[in-house]
Amino acid sequence: MNIAGQRQRSLSDSGRNGRNLNGTDESSNHDSSAPDLVACPPVPPMRKHRRRHTPPRPPSNGLPPTPKVHMGACFSKVFNGCPLRIHCTASWIHPDTRDQHILLGAEEGIYNLNLNELHETCIDQLYNRRTVWMYVIKDVLMTLTGKTPHLYRHDLLALQNKQSHRFSLHMNRIPERFVPRKFALTTRVPDTRGTIRCCVSRNPYNGYKYLCGATPTGIYLMQWYDPLNKFMLLKHVECSLPNPLNVFEMIITPELEYPVVCVSVKQAYQPNRYKLDLINMNSGSSWFHSDELQDMDGTATVIPKRENLNVVDVTQLEKDAILICYDNLVKIVTPQGRVRNAKKQISELKFDFRIESIVCLPDSVLAFHKHGVLGRSFKNGDITQDVIDQSRTYKLLGSDKVLVLESNLVHSGTLTAEEGHDLYILAGHEASY
Repeated sequence: MNIAGQRQRSLSDSGRNGRNLNGTDESSNHDSSAPDLVACPPVPPMRKHRRRHTPPRPPSNGLPPTPKVHMGACFSKVFNGCPLRIHCTASWIHPDTRDQHILLGAEEGIYNLNLNELHETCIDQLYNRRTVWMYVIKDVLMTLTGKTPHLYRHDLLALQNKQSHRFSLHMNRIPERFVPRKFALTTRVPDTRGTIRCCVSRNPYNGYKYLCGATPTGIYLMQWYDPLNKFMLLKHVECSLPNPLNVFEMIITPELEYPVVCVSVKQAYQPNRYKLDLINMNSGSSWFHSDELQDMDGTATVIPKRENLNVVDVTQLEKDAILICYDNLVKIVTPQGRVRNAKKQISELKFDFRIESIVCLPDSVLAFHKHGVLGRSFKNGDITQDVIDQSRTYKLLGSDKVLVLESNLVHSGTLTAEEGHDLYILAGHEASY
């Protein structure tokens, strides 16, 4: 093959050095002002939306991957006879070993279960104080800890390294209470005494992550700050909150800089209408009873009291879609409380059991009951998962990336309180991870 045969085709090849088949110069047939396609090739139009191809994350070391197939969910036991009184769970992957850990927040403290070392059948204690809420962000664990709960910040890598060297001799060790705050493994966030509830949400419009906490006197709002690797206090709003506070979730809107917080849901006077009690963190105003009389026709002499619903969960799915779960119903409503009508999404799901816990996935919702879980599609309401075991009871402990449940046998005498609970994880749904 000659050199000419190896040359790639280009615009100059088709022009045959500026001459046509008749041997005449093509440039003489065109206006001198016409652009030279050889010297200035046409610029392709810019894409309106460029897809960012993020590199795949390295796999974690833990349980073997479950095939992601339709109707493939199952309960997988990870620990037998756990004696802890667990309130919450969180998931964390060690950045060096890539081992997947389940963090347990219990009455007895914070514990760690390494899914890559299940053969050792041990749970390590990381912290020895009562913990009722947890959230992991960039190797930092945020918790509600203590008999009088405060917000705490824990350095997971340092706690894990401390745990791995627990059998070494402590030579010239400084007591933790004398360690400077900058180097402490666990620090208490100031001005968070008596925090009742916490929630975390990410603003999809600017990428900021917010943490909201409810105290007896009001609500504080914090924002994650990467350079310091911690949540920083933005503002504190004084307000009165419902008691008990069963609902505490942030709602993000593109028009507002900070989120609004939903603290309760009531049934409106009109059918298919709900009243969301919101607290605006941008202005500090509470929208509790601003439209109390708006739904009435003006002829009533006695205004009925709207009772709070027995809400299981409130989750924002989209900008104008909020999921409300109570009793055996799942409703999709707008921020104004109207039932949302969408072509590609149903507005109501009805189950034949009382929902104890719920997990929202991109394509469906998982409703947990006493003996298992049932999944329903957002698109048409079809059943996506159905796992049931009448011989055992299940309780969802946490759904942070890994769905963790505790289970007991129904028959009395086979698993006593002294023997503890079995810990399971739910795996196999195509959108679970």
